[in-house]
Amino acid sequence: MNLLILFHPTVVTDEQAVKTHKEEIQKQYADATISQHIIDRVASEVVTLEKEAYDRIVYVNPNEGEENRAIPGSTMKKLFEALKMDGKISGDLPKTQDLDVIMSGFIIEEGIWVKPRPAESVSIPLKKKAGGDQVKKLPIFKKLAPQSATPNIGLTDTSASNSDNEESPSMKRKLAETKLTYFSDSELESGEDEDEEDEIDENELITELKDSNLIIPKKCELPNGKKRRKACKDCTCGLKEQEDAEELKQRSLQDNILGKMAQLATLEAMKIEEKLKKQIKFNEEELAEIDFTVEGKTGGCGSCALGDAFRCDGCPFLGLPPFKPGEVVTIDSFGEDI
Repeated sequence: MNLLILFHPTVVTDEQAVKTHKEEIQKQYADATISQHIIDRVASEVVTLEKEAYDRIVYVNPNEGEENRAIPGSTMKKLFEALKMDGKISGDLPKTQDLDVIMSGFIIEEGIWVKPRPAESVSIPLKKKAGGDQVKKLPIFKKLAPQSATPNIGLTDTSASNSDNEESPSMKRKLAETKLTYFSDSELESGEDEDEEDEIDENELITELKDSNLIIPKKCELPNGKKRRKACKDCTCGLKEQEDAEELKQRSLQDNILGKMAQLATLEAMKIEEKLKKQIKFNEEELAEIDFTVEGKTGGCGSCALGDAFRCDGCPFLGLPPFKPGEVVTIDSFGEDI
């Protein structure tokens, strides 16, 4: 008896645990030839197991939890091939992989995986063997009499030699009319009637479809025959789709025009900003107040004292009468004019 011990990788880290498990298995299978491998090395094909070489495989995995005891389906197939017929796998096997175990070819018996023997092929004879060397021929029966309840069977003389008369039309008709006793005319005729009833003429289906009341959608037309300008609420003639398409086209056209207008406005604003950048800006000294009461002090234009006709647009003396340079300008002096 060849026995294989498969250790989980966590077991081989403890030498004493490996020794203990091996001694227990040796006591249980005293007459077995024992070999051992790590299941990870078998799964990664570092170790190749011989086919049909082991009578028993014992899996040692003391880890708790089904997720820690799971075995890949490919590894199950390798173990299946390594077992002999009626070989078994026992030990710390997973309990939630029954479907994978069965798909690998095992059968489960009380928590143990068993490799079953292949089912023997059984040949079923299609024809009964004739006794001796006699050749059994198919008998020919006469047609059943329509008036008699029981069939009146008469065998023909099969020992007569064949002749060319069998090829005559009358002989062909007789052969076509002959039937076996377990086929009656009524059964055959009823079967033909059923086949005829099962057949459906496609043209009849078309005529029935034409005669049926079809639901035809109403056209969007007014009683006077004119077409509607707008589609009705539950439009089914396609006018609603046409209106939606036209509206979408109009919106896209408007969006295009508005987009171009926005671009033109942006360009115009950029041009205005460039012009504003080129305008003359005064510094603090140039913006200082000009005291025209001091002789020799004049404005930017130099003609503030001459009157409004000679003053610039931003002159502070707009509206005042002409005055002499150095003259004190007061509002009281114009009281009479006001």
